[in-house]
Amino acid sequence: MSPQPSAHPGNPPTPPPSKLLHADLTRQIIGVYYSVYNGLSRTYPEYIYENAMMAELERLGIHCVRQDDYAIIYKDYLVGRQILDIFVAEEVVVELKARPSLTRLNAAQTTSYLKTTGKQVGLLFNFGGSQPEFKRVFLSDERRTSANSAESPARTWPDLLYPEISYRVIGALFEVHNVLGPGFVRRIYANACLRELQEGGHDVQLQKRILVHFRGQPIGEVAFQHLLIGSEIIVFPVAIDDVGKIQMENLRQWMAIQGVRLGILANFHAPSLELKFMVHSP
Repeated sequence: MSPQPSAHPGNPPTPPPSKLLHADLTRQIIGVYYSVYNGLSRTYPEYIYENAMMAELERLGIHCVRQDDYAIIYKDYLVGRQILDIFVAEEVVVELKARPSLTRLNAAQTTSYLKTTGKQVGLLFNFGGSQPEFKRVFLSDERRTSANSAESPARTWPDLLYPEISYRVIGALFEVHNVLGPGFVRRIYANACLRELQEGGHDVQLQKRILVHFRGQPIGEVAFQHLLIGSEIIVFPVAIDDVGKIQMENLRQWMAIQGVRLGILANFHAPSLELKFMVHSP
């Protein structure tokens, strides 16, 4: 939640009595945030504010640890490890930003990190704005142990090649995004998609490189994890802020070399899964 307006801007609001989980600890951490926010300018990178907060928390006797390398588990299956920009004070995940304002994506990423660390309470702080800004993120037991139903791809993506297979593949992609959420690197999503598609009974191969051809001759390889499903579909999982940065023509050329007619680019970066479709006509 965002801080309420105060007669003294820059001072932490006095929260009403509540039964919020870890209320006392989060109240202290929020107080530390305001202390650091007021004590430093808005011109530093995130790690400066993180160092200041950790020092202040330790001074107050609040143990905190920076655990960077986490195992990412998808449905009891290890899909990789990733360095996460977080630290934990007791039972609370603390995520710091230094940007003009917090976004929906920042909150969604914090939720993903709660799932990864097995915690329920997260505090998302921003040091880049002209006014203090923070959000409290809570992950219920129900959300930790089950995924919400993915939207029906059959109604959303009509008139595709190989509709029976295509809709099942799209459903698997929505499931991966629904369970993991945003905030991870491409290889994590590729491995999770592989697992989900295998569990769905698909004939799927994880390919780690694209072979580049020039005038019909191979001239080198480019690292790019993707999934070949039978001989019909290639799924290209990415996690990028702008899919416009992807050279779609390069992917179409690879589809042509593989003899595959339907390509699906799945971008897992944002709170909502973004899909783009490519069709190669032989």
